[in-house]
Amino acid sequence: MRLEGDQQGARRVYQQLVSKNPNNAIGYVFNLNTSLSNLAWDPNIKKTDQEVRDDANAVFNICETAISTNRYDHQAYYECGQAHLTISYLSAIRGHYYSAGRHSNLAIKHIERALSLDSTLVEAKMHLGVAYYYADNLPPFLKLLSSILWFIPQGNAEKSIPYLSDAAAIKGYRGDEAKYVYADILSRQGLPNVAKAAEIFRDLDKRYPSNERFGLLYISLLLEQKLYTETISAGRVFLQTNRDKVASAMTLLWITRAYMGLRENKLATETFSQIQDIENTDFPPWGKAWLLLTAGQLADLNGKRTSAVNHYISIIEINNAYVHPSILQTAENRLESLLQK
Repeated sequence: MRLEGDQQGARRVYQQLVSKNPNNAIGYVFNLNTSLSNLAWDPNIKKTDQEVRDDANAVFNICETAISTNRYDHQAYYECGQAHLTISYLSAIRGHYYSAGRHSNLAIKHIERALSLDSTLVEAKMHLGVAYYYADNLPPFLKLLSSILWFIPQGNAEKSIPYLSDAAAIKGYRGDEAKYVYADILSRQGLPNVAKAAEIFRDLDKRYPSNERFGLLYISLLLEQKLYTETISAGRVFLQTNRDKVASAMTLLWITRAYMGLRENKLATETFSQIQDIENTDFPPWGKAWLLLTAGQLADLNGKRTSAVNHYISIIEINNAYVHPSILQTAENRLESLLQK
């Protein structure tokens, strides 16, 4: 159900599993993976934080008891590893970096152990690949300490890709879940990989059209490759289907930036004006930064100095963890230039 974007359906499955099998980790792990996916998309979601912690504690109680009884229980190690991975990510986005490092280290150790006990547990490779990647992208000051503090993991982003690739090769639902994660991480590994990631998201969008994330990611990666005409075309097709307010606004944003790339500033301004109430648009933080930058740049182009300055300042005030360095640099440079006039 996660792949279809059916959040309510996923919620019902979680509740049914926990209700029928309270002493089995499967329901708690299912919900932790749903929460991890949602937090990766929008770290501002805080209403489920306590539930994530409660689910993880339930998993730890079950899997640690199982491991103490049987040191060769690969499923228990795998379940523990998934819970540690989600808590690691939640801790990292909430600024609890030492907790993030400790749980990341435990996630890697438990999932590696699960795979050493059962090499056919291919779906575990997806979680191990994610754990390696995020461990390698901890804040710099933690990585400096990784050689002397046991609870700070030694990550390896390059090592993560083969694991994710293997998991993504599985046929069926599990493989498609892995493809989503694989493409997301590939998209951060240079332009040639961006093209490959875009193709994966396009395929996932065709298979699961009800999940708007796949279509949005595909369009955004066309834009990142500066395929402006293709971005506009794909965006227009996407908007032909009824979409929620945020998905529609994000699509209009990507189309706007494509027009800006083509120097069609009038069309860019007209398209951007279709996004209603940009100050209160419920974008995830990474999208909000692009929204504010676009508003600032269009105001800049249209000679609206005060509006441009205000939007650039708003970008700088966002938590830097969610702002792409190129956005921040552009905003700072233009702000400095405008304030000198």
